[in-house]
Amino acid sequence: MIKVNLLSPEKKEVTGLGVEAPSFEEERESKLHTGAIVAAAAITLGIIGFMYITQANTISQKRDHLQERRARKQQLVKVLKTIAELEKTRKILDNKVKLITQLKSQQQDTVKMMDELSNALPDWVWLTGLTFSNRTLTMRGKTLGNNLISDFINNLKGTGAFSNIHFPGSSRKKQGGLDIFEFSITCVYKEKAEAADKRKRKVG
Repeated sequence: MIKVNLLSPEKKEVTGLGVEAPSFEEERESKLHTGAIVAAAAITLGIIGFMYITQANTISQKRDHLQERRARKQQLVKVLKTIAELEKTRKILDNKVKLITQLKSQQQDTVKMMDELSNALPDWVWLTGLTFSNRTLTMRGKTLGNNLISDFINNLKGTGAFSNIHFPGSSRKKQGGLDIFEFSITCVYKEKAEAADKRKRKVG
């Protein structure tokens, strides 16, 4: 005999398994819950992606800035190296110019000194050697008598161009049947301006 229950058609039981089938409300809540999780995950992933992109752009900008600064540093190093080389070259040229100027000045002083010396040299007095260093002049010569050496010394003093005249003496030798007196004199050649002023005072 078969019995049919017509009073509770909304409930159904699965016989033999002991599990009730989920209702419509439970399925809806489950779907809403799953959708919320998916949406939250999507938002989280979006935020993470946005932060990643932003951070990547920042890092890229900083990297580009760093590379630019390194490139500028290398350029500055090259510029500083070029400036140092130019400064070194300038100092070398300055030293050469100073040396040339000094030599030219010494050459002019030497010409002037030789002119003064030639005017002071008496007849029958011959110079056999000259050394000029640090404005000190050393002369060696020969003459026929000590009185001519004395005249030479007085003439040197009279030019006003020589000072600290030192005459240690002479030695007499026979040469070609004549008495020849060999001598040496040292003195200091003054600056041209000093000698010129002294000559002006003498003339005045």
